Amino acid sequence: MSCASSETTLPSNSQTEGTSEKSSAEVIPNNEPENQAESNEEIEDSYPLLSSLSDTYLNRRNEIPAGYARIKEEIEEKETDLFEGYRVQIYSGPDVALADTTAKHFRVWSAANIDGYVPETYTFFKPPHYRVHVGDFHDREKAIEFSNLLKRRFRDSWVVYDRVNPYNVPDDTTMIYIKR
Repeated sequence: MSCASSETTLPSNSQTEGTSEKSSAEVIPNNEPENQAESNEEIEDSYPLLSSLSDTYLNRRNEIPAGYARIKEEIEEKETDLFEGYRVQIYSGPDVALADTTAKHFRVWSAANIDGYVPETYTFFKPPHYRVHVGDFHDREKAIEFSNLLKRRFRDSWVVYDRVNPYNVPDDTTMIYIKR
């Protein structure tokens, strides 16, 4: 049979049964060359897979192992919201004047004593208390470090989960410290 042919002729059922009836042969289109199947088998034999993780063989069996697929799913699920993060609460109480005064004292104290970061102050009312939050952090550990610096002056400071302004979040490499 010629490789240039694009059709394959197969005998019909009556011809294979040995009857003498004449019937038309079935024509099946063939888009692959005749030697294509043989060449695929030769490639598979000449390039065996070293392991299930190997892609030595022309990337044909590039399956992701279950352990790695699980990790990939966890990473995809872990999309971060840039507005979620932590702040340090330095005041919580019923007095609005004291909340504003605390925020003002913090701004003055931080400008004079904190180096490496200029934290914003946020005064708001969550019934039944006025609260003063300072700073914006994505990382809880950074917020805890900042809270420990503030405890020298604001003893009741502690880290709270809050919506943050992503533009005010310090870089990961920012060093925040007390001036000497």
